[in-house]
Amino acid sequence: MAATEFEDLLAEGLGVDVEAGWRAGFLQGRYVAGEPPWTWRGLARPLVQRSESMLDMGTGDGAVLAGLGPLAPLTVAYEEWMPTVPAAVGTLRPLGVHVVVALGSADNVGPQRIVPRLPFADASFDLILNRHEAFDARDVLRLLGPDGIFVTQQVGRDEVASVRALLDLPTEGRGWDLAEAVLQVEAAGLSVVDAAEARPVSRFTDIGALVAYLRSVPWEVPEFELERFRPQLERVHYRCAGNGNVETVGHRFYLTARRT
Repeated sequence: MAATEFEDLLAEGLGVDVEAGWRAGFLQGRYVAGEPPWTWRGLARPLVQRSESMLDMGTGDGAVLAGLGPLAPLTVAYEEWMPTVPAAVGTLRPLGVHVVVALGSADNVGPQRIVPRLPFADASFDLILNRHEAFDARDVLRLLGPDGIFVTQQVGRDEVASVRALLDLPTEGRGWDLAEAVLQVEAAGLSVVDAAEARPVSRFTDIGALVAYLRSVPWEVPEFELERFRPQLERVHYRCAGNGNVETVGHRFYLTARRT
């Protein structure tokens, strides 16, 4: 592949607006995330239909939550990332959802930050949804009413590790996987009633998509600097040219837990 194509792809990856929304960094069709054998809609929508009061943790731009409708009579969503808040408000308020700007929970593993409890009263919800958002299981327990349900889908550590491996970087810290999540949830006093884990194959078709992805998740690869990793990116570029893509591990797990 010509050197100019490599430079053009780098420039494209660097030019993507990754702050406007989480999906912005993935260059449609060029980062192909492996799909687990379940869907979030399949997990969450039956619970939503039976709920009277629910909370969506880290709603992002609100589109995923909106797709689960009709929503509970009392539905609250919070978001921390300010660039996505206007989109969440525009999507969810017409549906009667209360959109709150609030700090999310500290990361489940790795370096911790001190944050207050979520700004909602005890036993406020009979359902709490969490898709790809950190959570404090003790605070989840506090917010759930009797027999309340918590369902979460998470991105596991093996996904991060496989992307870091493309740049010859190690993965440090405690692993984030289903076993660790179950430990945290059960230690808080919740009872796990359903859970599964999968590691489907994901693909990057070019380094423009990879660079945009890395910029979209800076907390996962904080070392990333273009000039420092130019040799690794060039190597990935030629692998994509020869094979059509590079493969990585997608790591997803979910659990559903009940307050008893």
